[in-house]
Amino acid sequence: MDRILRQDERRRKVAEALRRLKGHINLTQIDQPDVKEIIESSFIKDVKKDELEDVTVAGVDGGVLGQQLHGLDLILVRAVAAIFHYSGGELSEAEYYPSSVPHPRLISVTEPIDARELELITCVQRQLIELNTAVKALRTSCPDILLLDGSIVPQYVDRSQHGQKLTELYREMMDSFSKLYRACAEAKVPLAGVVKDSRSARFMDIFGRKVLPSLNEGGLPSDEISTLSNNPEILDHSRDTVLLDHVLDVGERSFTFSYTGNLAGALKDLDKWGSKIFVFYLKTVPYDRPLRVEYLDLDGEPTVAVNRIASLVYAMSAHHAAFGLPSVLIEADACARLSEEDIDVVRDDITARLGPSAPLDLRRHITPF
Repeated sequence: MDRILRQDERRRKVAEALRRLKGHINLTQIDQPDVKEIIESSFIKDVKKDELEDVTVAGVDGGVLGQQLHGLDLILVRAVAAIFHYSGGELSEAEYYPSSVPHPRLISVTEPIDARELELITCVQRQLIELNTAVKALRTSCPDILLLDGSIVPQYVDRSQHGQKLTELYREMMDSFSKLYRACAEAKVPLAGVVKDSRSARFMDIFGRKVLPSLNEGGLPSDEISTLSNNPEILDHSRDTVLLDHVLDVGERSFTFSYTGNLAGALKDLDKWGSKIFVFYLKTVPYDRPLRVEYLDLDGEPTVAVNRIASLVYAMSAHHAAFGLPSVLIEADACARLSEEDIDVVRDDITARLGPSAPLDLRRHITPF
């Protein structure tokens, strides 16, 4: 406990030093042309709320439940697109695709796979149904922006992992992401993903490698620079949102940076799209952490796209002082969420059809002791 408290105190000192410097840091000369990770000159930028005048926003989220049984594993998934129409700064109409409470899809797995692979398959199946729903909602409602709950980059698994089933799902997931990117590009609809609880340290990595070494040459206050320079392990071992929560004021965002400096793994498998994905952090309300926002640059001008996306996300996220998530994603989450009762109904129906002679429960669930 003492170690945690000491680390937290040092982290606060580093954050305060960074906060005092934030308005004086210029990023113009930091990046090299061959590895362009930072695309803006300002370390921190102000964001104005969009007026939400005649704007349509689609937000997509999914729900998933899994249950391991004897000789059979069940996965229940569904996804919902909430589509909000704004006029005069207020919500004027809401619609849903395919509906506000769609029937979940049942997926059964009978192959002999381990628990870790089953967990990955469950996560990928959720991503697949979210991506397919997003494409269909895009073509149905023609929104001004499409928001995903979570990353717009494939998560959980890479092509080198596990067996044939997961490899096939990986290929399907890559195709589905590319299909969504193409659909957004063809319709000229911005695509962004809002990550609720980011664990990324990409911002801190860029700051430590590229920004911090250049500060001594800028004539900035030496005390603050010393605090940062003397605590490299704090910068190396802190998640982005932990420090940025102290640095950003409400209505401010970080500089925009590339999702990764090295197109490897899943990003490499996305062909040309991997280099078009950028990230920033946005503080939308006073008592919640900054949001990590990822977006797809459709026009080769990421600094233009970021201003529009940040403005819309800010306007839709500033309704509750302690929960700064876009309202359209809150609604999509509420509609897509599944309860344990949903999968219990399916399990009980299977049991009834197979009869009492076919045991489905695992031993860990039926121990008599």
